[in-house]
Amino acid sequence: MRVAVTGANGLIGARVVKALADSGHEPVAVVRRGADLRGLTGLAAPVGYADLRRPDSIARAVRGAQCVVHCAALFSYRQGDEERLTASHDEVTTQVVRSAADAGVRRLVLTSSSVVFGSSPGPQVRDETGSIGAEWVPAYFRAKSRQADVARAEADRVGLELVLACPTLVLGGPSWRLVPSNAVIVRYLCDPTRTTFDGGCNVVAVDDVARGHVLLVEQGVPGEAYLLGGENVSWRTLHALVSELAGIDGPHLAASMTSAWLAASALEAAAHLLGSEPLATRDEARTLGRWYWYSSDKARALGYRPGSARAAVAGALAWLVTSPHVPRLVRESLTLAEEVYAARTLTASSPSAGTSSGRPPRVARPASARARAG
Repeated sequence: MRVAVTGANGLIGARVVKALADSGHEPVAVVRRGADLRGLTGLAAPVGYADLRRPDSIARAVRGAQCVVHCAALFSYRQGDEERLTASHDEVTTQVVRSAADAGVRRLVLTSSSVVFGSSPGPQVRDETGSIGAEWVPAYFRAKSRQADVARAEADRVGLELVLACPTLVLGGPSWRLVPSNAVIVRYLCDPTRTTFDGGCNVVAVDDVARGHVLLVEQGVPGEAYLLGGENVSWRTLHALVSELAGIDGPHLAASMTSAWLAASALEAAAHLLGSEPLATRDEARTLGRWYWYSSDKARALGYRPGSARAAVAGALAWLVTSPHVPRLVRESLTLAEEVYAARTLTASSPSAGTSSGRPPRVARPASARARAG
């Protein structure tokens, strides 16, 4: 099947392109002109250029495809991005649905988010019947919820099969930019206090999410949403996994929402001065203490088989420590576990390797690994 993937240069989009090709489909990587294509390095897929606010441009890029996977979207927890989020999620999604139908596409898989099903004050597991309640949520969460409603309404109007893919906290790479999910790991590695916090999340590897998208292209029921998650863990458990696999101590302290908010304020201010992305935002800090635990049983019924949180963290570390997202001084303080080195073969083609020579940067290796290598 010929499948056009919008946002194909992003973290999820690029891996969806690879997973589609690996499954025997014919992916087309749809990106805007001038986009950073490092995420597509090594992927044998034609590139289609499109301005997702122009229906004629979209139609040209997806013509001939039987399905569109719409991964393109703004992922932001920064205050002040409300208007950009609305434009990215509502207006662009409407144009993509209409243009896909006009081009003869019969199915669209929309990459949404698990956050549209809400969170809990305690460690309860939610499924696709959940929704955002009265709790405060960032503008990004509201935008994703509106996007799903807009897509459903427009797909019904134009007669397009719509399936929603709803990933949880996605870890791994390669990716040319540090998305907030991977920033969770980088932030902890860079924190000398090794601070954790209350609440929990569901962790999944990006390649598992990509394979889940392929299942929805092939088998997803029109009109249905599917959670694509992995393992439910507390934040303390997740941070302990990072410590163990990276060979560092911690976690030591537990931050309150107030202290996390103040720390995020400082990180946002520093990022503004440096012209970079903050490792944490005040909106993220305000979600602390909630439990974002989800069930992927509905997707599992289609054959979805995600790995463990440990495997997701190992895979993410394998890529992150070869990327410029982890500072050199932090990188050289790590003693990576064997699992991380084993996972590195899966991400060896990372387009954002941390040295100009193309060789992976120096990271301390366990004695057992050094002995076998020697």
